[in-house]
Amino acid sequence: MKVGLIRGAYLSQFEMQTIEHLLGRVDLEAYHIRINRFPVKSLRVPVKHLACIDDPVTMISPKLGFYFNLFLQATNGLDYYHFGLEKALAGCDIAHTMETFNAFSWQALQAKRRYGTRLVVTVWENRPYAAERFAAKRRMKYEVLREADLLLAMTPRAARCLELEGVDPSKIRVWAPGINLERFQPRAKPDGEWKRLGLAPEDFVFISVAALRWEKGVYDILHAFKRLTLDVPNRSLKLIFAGSGPEEPRLRALAERCGLVERVVFTRFSYDQMPLAYNLADVFLLGSTARPGWLEQFGYVLAEAQASGTPIITTLHGSIPEVTGEAALLVPPSDFLALAGAMRRLLDDPQERERLARAGRVRAEAEFDSVKQADRLLEAYHSIM
Repeated sequence: MKVGLIRGAYLSQFEMQTIEHLLGRVDLEAYHIRINRFPVKSLRVPVKHLACIDDPVTMISPKLGFYFNLFLQATNGLDYYHFGLEKALAGCDIAHTMETFNAFSWQALQAKRRYGTRLVVTVWENRPYAAERFAAKRRMKYEVLREADLLLAMTPRAARCLELEGVDPSKIRVWAPGINLERFQPRAKPDGEWKRLGLAPEDFVFISVAALRWEKGVYDILHAFKRLTLDVPNRSLKLIFAGSGPEEPRLRALAERCGLVERVVFTRFSYDQMPLAYNLADVFLLGSTARPGWLEQFGYVLAEAQASGTPIITTLHGSIPEVTGEAALLVPPSDFLALAGAMRRLLDDPQERERLARAGRVRAEAEFDSVKQADRLLEAYHSIM
């Protein structure tokens, strides 16, 4: 069986950590375009480069590329069009794409029509009737929805959205991405990283691993942390923002204004270093909140934190409750006082932290083991052959 993997600009080491377990069992080939948002050199899955319609304009200016992409969506729906993709898929038994509304999913559908290539689509989108602003995109999306052989919904919420859009439930499977449970596991706090970040052994450490964007609730986290320092002034508390993004300058300025410069650490970790990030912390925070056009989908960081045995506090937003199950404290989004209360609860209750840590690891082993998820994916492939 030969499978072609098409992810547009989102071919990533996160998803491939599961799919690479199929090497030797399936003939795999992933397709890469110049504007891919993640490095691909370390991927074990074979990668073939294809030219993309967005390449020339994006090389001149990413901002100009954004508007060119929008123009393509509005006129013909062919943003992220991969030149030569249909011919490349002619020799594949299965084309496995991402999101029903992407032009390359529609291209894979043309390969199905011409060459009999089966079509599998991974679906992250958890808002019904999304990406239907433009007529061309809407038409292409519903052709894919009708004719795809299998849709792999990343969360139950995504599956329900597909049903609302008219997909036969028999063509939908809920299949979550996997996590490498050997890389992400409970370990002692790494001394070297503590020293590098200026932390002390007596510090109680909260960590947020997320892009520094408004919708990730970064301001709510900072406000809650300030509230906590006022409530327990004698405790040695630290907050780590592990990530980058457009809100970083304003967050730094706000931390200084709040008198938290010595307590708040801004840093970044490569993906290879991410296990250290979770092992550094006593509690993991994700403060996601709604913005127009987006809900939190499957959060890799939640599964990674659970696998690492790091207690989680997060929000009742999007698909988050489906990912965490009972192995997290959930608070309303955009409610920094509720978040501060949950942080105080875990600060004061080591037994509750231990319970959440154990429950998280158990859930990760049951639901997010990359080896098991690869087996489930292979079975799904065989079901449509």
